[in-house]
Amino acid sequence: MASPLALIRVSHDHIDDLVRLTFSASATSEDPRRPLRAADMLVAAISIHMYAVQTAVYPMARRSLPDRRTCFTELHTVARETESVTRGISQHIQGDVHRPNESMQTLRERLAELEEQHVAIEDPMVAELDETLSDPELRRMVTLFERSVQRAPTRPHPHLPRTAVLSGLVLRVAGSWDHVLDAMDARVAADAPARAPIPAGLWGWYLLGRPIPSSQSEQATGSGQDGQRNAAQPKGTRS
Repeated sequence: MASPLALIRVSHDHIDDLVRLTFSASATSEDPRRPLRAADMLVAAISIHMYAVQTAVYPMARRSLPDRRTCFTELHTVARETESVTRGISQHIQGDVHRPNESMQTLRERLAELEEQHVAIEDPMVAELDETLSDPELRRMVTLFERSVQRAPTRPHPHLPRTAVLSGLVLRVAGSWDHVLDAMDARVAADAPARAPIPAGLWGWYLLGRPIPSSQSEQATGSGQDGQRNAAQPKGTRS
């Protein structure tokens, strides 16, 4: 089983790759929204990571590393600004009229700076925690971290309450709702090719309230006539 430090470093590396992708991804005729999808995937990855470490790692670190109180304060400050910046990026992606005045480029640059600060604070703390905890405690943390990743919100929620009692429950509900939205929005990875639209069938055109294209209409008519001819022929004479 991987250690908490290994899992968190993999998460950091994944986010770093997505940060670079947001600056390098360019629109194409086949996928004009690729830069926006890259930024959206970065927002999701950061949202998941923040929830997982705050749920699975920080509580045990506070108990086991009492001398790291300043570190937790710094992580909290960075996390709150990160949520605000990722929320602004999401608003730009969605075309929200209430999006912040800062440009998408400015927000991306600030998010990259915040991610560097986050890693610089979190990595040494988790490394120390990795050496402090017993093997059963490390295994329990890994299990909780992996479970938290599955439940985590995939969108920023900077306006949700952050009290000790309500925070975990509210974010769990937010995560469940985010997963519903992801399924409804067909959210895909930023580097995945854009899917070609599936042509509507006869029922699709009917539900859309549009006339059936002549090619499909002729095909349907021909199929219906063939079926009628086959039904009219006596058994043993059908070709």
